[in-house]
Amino acid sequence: MSAPALSFRTLHRWRRPWPQLMLTLLTWLMSGCSLLMPPEIVEMESRTSAEALKLQRDDPAAFVSYTVGARQMRYVDVGRGPDKPLVVFIHGSPGDWRGWADYLIDPDLTQRAELVAVDRPGFGGSGAGTVERSLVQQARDISPLLDKVASGRRVVLVGHSFGGPLAVRLAMDNGSKVTDLVILAGSIDPAMEHTAWYQYPADWPVISWMLPDTLVVTNREIRALKDELVAMLPLWPEVTQRVTVMQGGKDDLVPPENADFAQKMLTHATSVKIVRIPEMNHFLPWTRYAQVKAVILEHLQ
Repeated sequence: MSAPALSFRTLHRWRRPWPQLMLTLLTWLMSGCSLLMPPEIVEMESRTSAEALKLQRDDPAAFVSYTVGARQMRYVDVGRGPDKPLVVFIHGSPGDWRGWADYLIDPDLTQRAELVAVDRPGFGGSGAGTVERSLVQQARDISPLLDKVASGRRVVLVGHSFGGPLAVRLAMDNGSKVTDLVILAGSIDPAMEHTAWYQYPADWPVISWMLPDTLVVTNREIRALKDELVAMLPLWPEVTQRVTVMQGGKDDLVPPENADFAQKMLTHATSVKIVRIPEMNHFLPWTRYAQVKAVILEHLQ
């Protein structure tokens, strides 16, 4: 099961009346127990939300939309410059660009690269509530961003949780445009994906009608993920980029064995670095900010 990103509070917003106990139970189970988040994660979300609001106020030109087929896509673009490399941040499930606010305002990163944080299909400004189960199509929806820099410059994809396999799919399908991958607690091993009993009733119309749109989209794309990962199995030799995989040993949302899978499958990558943090949980981008930032800077060299 993939993990939630920074949308914990959205899981408390019920659209229609329903017995509170039923909805609380379903939400708690499906969100990976995110209603019981550690205090430091709650504090982190409050801080990044404030930073996101400040960015929206100070740099409205950074918020850009484009259309792919029938879907409008939104992304945030900072540190713009014609000669810079590109870093594309891809959030988990649920989530949106705001989960990367710390990185988007970091002067060390904005001076070195153009930074883009995209709302994945079905979230935020990219058709919120309209699910896209196919990783192939999600990659197609995001791929126009890879043309933002001139050929030959570095393009680094940074994907957390569900964003991890999507970053890999983008690299498989756009090999000549992507130079580097950073996978943070990515759900990439199909053998580790299991549909829990509560995910079935959550997709019944009588239940999904009452749940928040964000949670419905999350459930539906996570249920489809295993088959999407199986379809990717023959394509792993297409991953020829420089790759860093970071994985927490105490991650109870994305099993640590996903890092072992990456090490086994990345046989054609230019280089592979597996960073295992035994005491770490799923929330690497925020609780290990300095370490993740250092990895991104390495990939910009």
